[in-house]
Amino acid sequence: MNGFTLHRVLQLAQQRAENLSRAVKQAHGEWLRARGRQVQLRGLRQTHAARLAGRLRQGLPASQLLDATRLQQAQDREMRAAQGAIDAAYAKWQARLAVWMQAEQRVKALQVLKQRALDRAAIKQKRIDQRQHDELVELARFRQESRRP
Repeated sequence: MNGFTLHRVLQLAQQRAENLSRAVKQAHGEWLRARGRQVQLRGLRQTHAARLAGRLRQGLPASQLLDATRLQQAQDREMRAAQGAIDAAYAKWQARLAVWMQAEQRVKALQVLKQRALDRAAIKQKRIDQRQHDELVELARFRQESRRP
């Protein structure tokens, strides 16, 4: 592109935006996986609670109740850890998204500059063509007038 001096800058900005887009998608995937893990843990907890409720109705020795309580506490810790992982993944995703959005705005701004440069070049060429046409018309008229007796 002869009319746009920032063409290479635009290319680099587009490549950077593409790379950042991949990073955003990766971070979003990590967030979704963290949420999936939390759903899985919630399901396990609900299953365990339902089984425990059934066993409690039938009568449960204190040692087994203590084991069940320890398991529930461990599940609670895992749920808190899963929530922490979700929060961290979400923050990472949002941070990458913000960086990508800035890069996209830069690409759009450079594309606007490119379009303006192309428009200016087209106007300049149109003026040159019109000037040449006017000069040819003037030259033809001059030749016709000089041939008349």
